[in-house]
Amino acid sequence: MKRESTHQIHTVPPLREQEDTMPATSDFVKKLYQMLEDHTFSHVVSWGPQGDCFVVKDMNEFTKSILPRMFKHSSFASFVRQLNKYDFHKVKTSDDAKFDEHSWTFRHPDFHANRRDALENIKRKVPAARKSLISSSNGSLSGGRGASSGSPVPDETNATELAAVQSHIGVLQDSYQSLFSAEGRIGVLERQYGDMLVEMVNFRKKMVQRDGLMQRLIQYSSGEGGECL
Repeated sequence: MKRESTHQIHTVPPLREQEDTMPATSDFVKKLYQMLEDHTFSHVVSWGPQGDCFVVKDMNEFTKSILPRMFKHSSFASFVRQLNKYDFHKVKTSDDAKFDEHSWTFRHPDFHANRRDALENIKRKVPAARKSLISSSNGSLSGGRGASSGSPVPDETNATELAAVQSHIGVLQDSYQSLFSAEGRIGVLERQYGDMLVEMVNFRKKMVQRDGLMQRLIQYSSGEGGECL
């Protein structure tokens, strides 16, 4: 009789099963947490040593392979903007020296390894202009119907402020995209420069070998000429 194997294979629960065990929070925060729990990504993105932050170790590889798989796009700038909307912040830690100089570390006070229960506290930030509109609306309602018809209505002022804020946000988003595009171009130029240096070294080696061959040919020709004389 064959002995039954006692070795058990531990598999990662299906994505749907993982989602069912997650607290009530946004899809973005759920996917972010699931990404960090997937150890196949740990060479590119992982929890920090203390589990109170996460680190993108290789931005290029993260943008190329993980973002399309987990978030259905390949824009690192969009990923950072989404983090900012949920009040994540890019930070510098004493552990940065362990990673590449181009690594990115992000932190949120309620985002920790093994703390799924705290994820429901991570909410999308309400824009300042929207808060102002809500406050103004609540203030006008609290004034009651007996308010003087000559009282100023803040709708036009708030609409102007909102438009100005939205315009400023658009400028900041464009700046983010320009920044990350520039970093990508710099990375490409660095690789091209490295390849050029390698080619120059190889070319120099070939020239030295060719000079040596020419010297030997000259010496050989001179030797034959001397013998003929």
